[in-house]
Amino acid sequence: MYVQPLEGSFATGSLSSLPGALSDETPLSDDAAGAAAGDNISRFMPPWLNDGAAAAPYGALGPLMGMLQQLMQMLQSLLGCAGGNGCGSERFFRNATGSSDGDPHLFFNGNRWTSMASQPDLLSSGSFPGGFQISTQTSPPNGKGVTWNRSATVAMNGGATTVTMNANGQPAIANNGQTLSIAPGQTLQLGNGEAVTCEQNGALCITAQNGSGGQITTTLTARGNGVDVDVEARDVDLGGTLVNGSRAFFPSG
Repeated sequence: MYVQPLEGSFATGSLSSLPGALSDETPLSDDAAGAAAGDNISRFMPPWLNDGAAAAPYGALGPLMGMLQQLMQMLQSLLGCAGGNGCGSERFFRNATGSSDGDPHLFFNGNRWTSMASQPDLLSSGSFPGGFQISTQTSPPNGKGVTWNRSATVAMNGGATTVTMNANGQPAIANNGQTLSIAPGQTLQLGNGEAVTCEQNGALCITAQNGSGGQITTTLTARGNGVDVDVEARDVDLGGTLVNGSRAFFPSG
């Protein structure tokens, strides 16, 4: 392909309009050039990045950014837990520890990271008849985009047995259609190797054991603005956000 060399210098003043719009010899006016230069991609930018909004403090976007992060993490969690069988495949653990606390911070076997989203499958196990699952529900983000665990629930026996604590430290226990009350120092046997104990400080300690020596102990504690969840497990298969989220953030973990 032959390209004719450009003769003379190229300058903005030498740009001509297309035939049919103006005469071939009519140079583009300064006004027209200014209009073209102003019609750029910035009109598609978010409003807070356009003229005048740059002076607004970034802190004013805290709630919005927190909500966006929460929605993204909820979507990732729901996509990963589709089908109700846990987030991804389960793995066998001889010993494992995990937690969700603070705003909230997640921890599993030495790895710690932050998630502002509710976790419908924080931790799950198919090593128990009817399954075992821990879930958390977060509060709306505050002015800084921070959320807290406003409640946490341990579900067993296919959901027939549930133990819940809210951010005020109030327990809610249901077992095969019956609502149970519990007092500090009291232990309730829930059947199938499961029990819940109310500690003197109001924390709930839920234990689940199977016939093969596997066990998961979950402690729910109201602290500050939310509910802390602490888990210890041994000789069981585990899945959920704590297990698979840890692997996503820390692949070598």
